[in-house]
Amino acid sequence: MKHLFTILAFTFIGYTTAFSQKTLETKSAQVHFIAVDDHDIDALNKEAVSRLEPNGKLSFIMLAKGFHFDMSKMEEHFNSEYMESDKFPRAFFNGQITNFKTVDLKKDGKYPIAITGNMQVHGVNKAIQTNGIIEVKNGVVKASAQFTVTLKDFGIGGIMIKMVADKINVDVTATYQ
Repeated sequence: MKHLFTILAFTFIGYTTAFSQKTLETKSAQVHFIAVDDHDIDALNKEAVSRLEPNGKLSFIMLAKGFHFDMSKMEEHFNSEYMESDKFPRAFFNGQITNFKTVDLKKDGKYPIAITGNMQVHGVNKAIQTNGIIEVKNGVVKASAQFTVTLKDFGIGGIMIKMVADKINVDVTATYQ
């Protein structure tokens, strides 16, 4: 009987620990991009949806039309000519923080992370690897990463891209609730 009680107690502790971790979410992750060679090509999307699961799985989804430029004409060309936003309305990332076990979401600090996954933009899937940071401060979890994307890898073209902006720097920030 004593052994049965011990087994039940450890089982309960295991389930409690497993269920005490929760999926973190936000509907206001920010994705900012700026062209490597032309800083006039600069846009921000403040409405990306992101999930960070207790096992380190990480996902983002955003609407292409959610990117906003300072100049409305650039935004119009971005959506109609380059992104073809009516045909390819969403961009996705699904991946894994490969060293998630080194992150303690209950303890304040900055934790370097390695991320691998699949990004889909303009209907094209591409494997992505990058590094980032998870910062925990007063119980709030914030993740960020930066990487560079070659637009032709995603089938995004056009005369202006060939002339000035084939590569863009992307900066992603998500503060989770």
